[in-house]
Amino acid sequence: MQKIKLHGLLFFGWPAVALAIALLFAPPLSAESLTELDTRADGSRILNMVAHSEPRPVPAIQFLDEDGNYLTLEDFRGKVVALQFWATWCFPCREELPTVDALQGELGGADFTFIPLSVDRDGAGLVRQYYTDNDIKNLSIYIDVGMDAARAMRVNGIPYTILLNREGMEIARVLGDRNWFTPDAIGLMRKLIE
Repeated sequence: MQKIKLHGLLFFGWPAVALAIALLFAPPLSAESLTELDTRADGSRILNMVAHSEPRPVPAIQFLDEDGNYLTLEDFRGKVVALQFWATWCFPCREELPTVDALQGELGGADFTFIPLSVDRDGAGLVRQYYTDNDIKNLSIYIDVGMDAARAMRVNGIPYTILLNREGMEIARVLGDRNWFTPDAIGLMRKLIE
């Protein structure tokens, strides 16, 4: 019997092969479908994403991890990425970060990650202390040295989250703080990851 594992689910037989092929070659989410995902039945918005009509290339950016190693977005290729610009001194960022941490704990892994990119000038030590003091357990530490990545990505305020598809292309932006750990937001992100 034919077995196929896709997105953590195990399928059996030829219907499974057909389903797997259909899912692998499904068209990417359009701006309309992203907006539909982001809209509740009553017409209100969940994250109020600004979805792009077509995926957009992103500039080559570098940032530091906690150990001082340079990374790029290419290091996360194959995952849906929420690239979030934030700072420890930013009150809305501090309100939002625990919900980001909870969502990372719920959905983070081989298919999805939040990259919380701190624009703090004092570096990883400050962010590490902030995580410890505020019980942030699921997020890694990343630093945007000199705010070079923020400038390259045309970030005009924080918190600011840019959603990237598995190919590393920008599909949507979210300006301002959100509660990323509501049932609606979790459901939206699960669909985006599928």
